[in-house]
Amino acid sequence: MLRAKLTIAAGMFAALAAFPAGAQSLAETQILAGLNAARAQGVTCPGTGRRPVASPLFASGTHALAARTQAGYMSSRGGITHSGAGGSTPRVRAASVGVEAVSVTEIIYMGAGAGPQGAVTWWLNSPVHCAILTDARYTHAGAAVVQGARGTAYVVVLSSQPK
Repeated sequence: MLRAKLTIAAGMFAALAAFPAGAQSLAETQILAGLNAARAQGVTCPGTGRRPVASPLFASGTHALAARTQAGYMSSRGGITHSGAGGSTPRVRAASVGVEAVSVTEIIYMGAGAGPQGAVTWWLNSPVHCAILTDARYTHAGAAVVQGARGTAYVVVLSSQPK
């Protein structure tokens, strides 16, 4: 357990060193803007049909830090995974940076040359991801984009209202 906590902490420090606290890249801003545009108009998700309009996601620095931790981990490993350093889960990573919510989830994408809009489009064309992104119970989110040797990792951490 201690080893897992130390591994998570090391990942967070690496993510912080690569990206100043409080700063948000243009790509991360574009991801949240794209998700909020879809939520504002409602979308038709493959396999699940028309989704109702949902309130915009509130941009959260703590959520972005949790996303950045996983994006950095995926980038360093060169692959997509919801398991993080030390086997951590999205809920554990979010809680480790202060996210306290009933529902926490993470969406990920990794690819070369897709760009933020490409990631958003891919998520909206995926039945599971589209349903999550348009779920009105999610009210807070943070995005991270980390470039790696095998492509760019895109991660969004979403949660319900804080507990």
